[in-house]
Amino acid sequence: MAVRILLLLIIVFLTAYNLGVNDIWQPNEAFYAETAREILEKGNPLELTYNYEPRLEKPPLTYWLTALSYTLFGIGEWQTRIVPLLSALGTALLLIFYGRVIGNLSVGVLSALIFLSSLQVFSLARYTSPEMPLTFFLTGAFIFLHLYDLRNRSIYLFLSGVFLSLALLTKGIPFIVPYLGVYLFYLLLKVSVFKAGDFKSSFKKFSTATVTVIVSSIPILGWYIYCYLHYGELFLNVFYSEVIHRAIDPNKGWNLLFYPIVILWAFLPFSLIFYYSLVGFLVRFKNLSEYLFPFSQFFVFLAIFTVAKGKIPVYILPTFPFMAILTARLLGKRHMALTFLNGISLLLMGVATFVVIQFLRLPLDSEIGLILLITLTLWVALEKWDITRTVVAVLPLLYLATFKVLPFVEKYRPYKEVITSLKEQFPNKKLVTAGVFYKDFPFYWRGKVYTKEALSSFKPSEVLLFSPTPLKGWKVVKEVKLYTGSESRFVVFLRDIKKRKRFKRFYFLVKEKKGKD
Repeated sequence: MAVRILLLLIIVFLTAYNLGVNDIWQPNEAFYAETAREILEKGNPLELTYNYEPRLEKPPLTYWLTALSYTLFGIGEWQTRIVPLLSALGTALLLIFYGRVIGNLSVGVLSALIFLSSLQVFSLARYTSPEMPLTFFLTGAFIFLHLYDLRNRSIYLFLSGVFLSLALLTKGIPFIVPYLGVYLFYLLLKVSVFKAGDFKSSFKKFSTATVTVIVSSIPILGWYIYCYLHYGELFLNVFYSEVIHRAIDPNKGWNLLFYPIVILWAFLPFSLIFYYSLVGFLVRFKNLSEYLFPFSQFFVFLAIFTVAKGKIPVYILPTFPFMAILTARLLGKRHMALTFLNGISLLLMGVATFVVIQFLRLPLDSEIGLILLITLTLWVALEKWDITRTVVAVLPLLYLATFKVLPFVEKYRPYKEVITSLKEQFPNKKLVTAGVFYKDFPFYWRGKVYTKEALSSFKPSEVLLFSPTPLKGWKVVKEVKLYTGSESRFVVFLRDIKKRKRFKRFYFLVKEKKGKD
């Protein structure tokens, strides 16, 4: 247990260290950072705007929590990311608690370790978006729903409802469907397969849970009504585009293997072990009734998001805590196949670590050598702790990500340096973009950034122009090379850095003084 707790502390340190080393990621992180900043600037948390235009794509809670962080700690990069970080750590604490309920404390701690050290969780814990808060709130909602079913105490259903209400305020009303779907599926399996309870009592519990859902929906429904009253058709169009059209888009075909494949890389280094555990559960599920609820959560989420036409890898993230529980159930098991998969995981992490070292052209100095030596020593010493060894195997990669990769990419992301210096130099000018609109410009400009259509509204002398080319009659005050792709696709971004691809030179211009405008 002491070793696992030490590993957990190391993972937490690696997740939190250098949290503010990167400028605001663009495009997506910039929406949440700037909207939260504008909330504080205007002093109205009900008016969500990005670049001073209505921002209705997501419910308000992520923006509110980020604005709260700014209020407490000031406006900046690490303050922007404290919300997803605390959400990830909060989910880990819930897993420790839940593991103790359905197994023992060791299962809980191992589940938290697996969750925090999986690659997608590690990355999203350092990136502001609704996904990590949503995962935290849904995890709490499902855990307390399961406890309500096990112990039949109303306080647990109340807590489940509170967490669900917060989840809906984070990502929207559609999540009542998987909430009720998971519970219904679980109850049907419990009664028909495990012969635990009867349909009458189960129907009563489900009905009570449905009432809880209705009550929990009141805050998000209130938000929707407020948005409709203030924005009318604009809100309806955004709601249809973001919620309904994404789910039923007829132009998108079926891809039944999308999320199973996503899990293979996103849940590394535990994905192969998880699938092995899942197969074992399906073969022996009648002897593993304590894990029926985590299985139900995973299965129903996978089914719903597989059926939905709109597919993005992060949508499956709320299943990761329960996948971690299902993986941790193998604690103490000694299977040849498990040992083999653990070795494969070590090999994959070793290859990934070597690729990163080669990519960054890092010398094998004493620091990296010591990390690799400690990792290998621990891996060998923990011979009987198969899954814990997999946590050890990923440590060098997480270390390189935090200490090497994230600082390295900042050489190619000079947004803050450029925009803040120009703001100091030209505090009264209007920043107008005549080319690519970089979504983090408003955050660092601390004001509205205009598109080229607004040029006619200002005198040329009032404008600081961001242009892909120099212009006659305009003086270049800053020249910068910026990435034109999406940084959200981080592996592609790294590859483009290596190939010097999708980088373009841009110019900041002011009108040359030649008499009057």
